[in-house]
Amino acid sequence: IMSNSASIVNEVEERLNNEIEQLKKDIWRVGDPEKPQVAFGELFDDEQTQQHYEGLAATLKAAKKRGIVTYKSPILLKGAHDKVMVNLVDTSPQGESETTTNKDGALSNE
Repeated sequence: IMSNSASIVNEVEERLNNEIEQLKKDIWRVGDPEKPQVAFGELFDDEQTQQHYEGLAATLKAAKKRGIVTYKSPILLKGAHDKVMVNLVDTSPQGESETTTNKDGALSNE
């Protein structure tokens, strides 16, 4: 039986994972169609993005900690950091099956 706090942690983790998956799609949608990057201000000002995220900067920070995105700023604030480029680490085009190599060198589809 899972404790209430463990259940809440799982819920938060699941929501964050969903937000990060959505973030990947939004970076491709709002940003440069040739490469997965977008200026923070552009992403922040996008109407769909505004409606989806509780805290875009917090989601970006979590994605950065997990090695999913990179950006050259310790924090992201609307206005001050509008021109900071947010880059997706995985540059495979959105929608393609992601094939990765596991630690044993075997290919697997995620």
